[in-house]
Amino acid sequence: MIIGYLIYDADSLRTCTLTCRSWYIAAAIHLHHTLTIETYHHFQSGGWPNMLRQMDTLGLLPLVKKFWVRGYDNSGSGYTGLSPNLFNDRTLRHFSALTNVQELEMDYPDIPNFVPRIRRYFNHFLPTVRCLVLRGPKGSPRQIIYFIGFFQHLQDLRLIDTWVDPQDESKDDLTLIPLFVPPLRGWLNVRSFTKLGLLKGMIDLFGGIRFRYLNISNVEELRILLDACAETLEYLILSPIDPCGGQPSLKGMRVLTNPSTVVSSLQGLNLSRHKCLRTLGIPASSINRIPTDSSPLAIASLKYILSTFTRSLSSILDVVVIYDNSDFPGRSRYSGSPQLSQAEATQHHLRFEVLREVHKVRDFRIVLSASVFGCRGEYSVQSLEEAVAEEKSKGGFDEFSYMPVVVYNPRRPHDWT
Repeated sequence: MIIGYLIYDADSLRTCTLTCRSWYIAAAIHLHHTLTIETYHHFQSGGWPNMLRQMDTLGLLPLVKKFWVRGYDNSGSGYTGLSPNLFNDRTLRHFSALTNVQELEMDYPDIPNFVPRIRRYFNHFLPTVRCLVLRGPKGSPRQIIYFIGFFQHLQDLRLIDTWVDPQDESKDDLTLIPLFVPPLRGWLNVRSFTKLGLLKGMIDLFGGIRFRYLNISNVEELRILLDACAETLEYLILSPIDPCGGQPSLKGMRVLTNPSTVVSSLQGLNLSRHKCLRTLGIPASSINRIPTDSSPLAIASLKYILSTFTRSLSSILDVVVIYDNSDFPGRSRYSGSPQLSQAEATQHHLRFEVLREVHKVRDFRIVLSASVFGCRGEYSVQSLEEAVAEEKSKGGFDEFSYMPVVVYNPRRPHDWT
């Protein structure tokens, strides 16, 4: 139980491993939970670092549950990530020792070159991987679908920045049939997704998708995703506008001007069919008045989205405002005082004003979710709680049936090995 409180504190976990054998066994599981390597630093000499070879010798690699291969920008000549060219017999042996990975994340993976011999490189992940994250995957839509379909127990999927390597399908790609039909019943997180046809192809080849949670930002095939998950969707995170003040492309249309344009672009987006949908998530940055004064667009789009929900009295709608570390710029890791500054109080107050105006459309409960980590995260949560208390004291939430609830969701930082 003691170590259970320390799972996000790497320094304390290292100290626990020196106490005794029992504490070592309990702490090592959390200490080696996450492993991150970089293709540039770790593979350029044709092998993994000595420390990783030692981890394999000591039998620690099977403890890794989350494995991230970071890519890099190759000085203007393209993005470089994991590819078969970076493996030899020795590195493949160490790679195959990662037998309990549940979350696999790869930057710019060279999928076309992996596909012909996919079992050679990824077969050991087959029984355990439940979450797959692909950032800037190379390859055609059919090749990416084939790669996703290889992980037969896959529940969660995240696709990011598919503009990196646009590639059309060839005649040979059309012969690729996914080896398995993964369940895909958990999270789907899609951001900056421009490979048209991939989502629709995935739905067709897998016989539909049944995700319960969708997190969507700047996606061309938004309507297709929502229609495919109409019977199962419970939680939708939809960014009405991006943090830079631009608007996502909805239904293939780019929103560029004013609140009326935002509403017109959302026409046809009807969430009343989603009978299981009870929670709408909104990134805090999308309802930020500062510095882009984007709140009128946020208000217009959020009002329209909420108006499309079923108005059944039995349905309880939660609107979750999701904060991360970047939403608390005044917080530092070594900050001595978590006191709420005047600038932060003003920032929170402006966001609460937007929520109050949107609340006029229909009644909902506010949940403020602080998805943060580290000491800075703890101070950020305290500042958010203080802001809510101050707003309550001024009667700012009197019109709500439910007072705002602050939820702290500490994210585990990556272990930069």
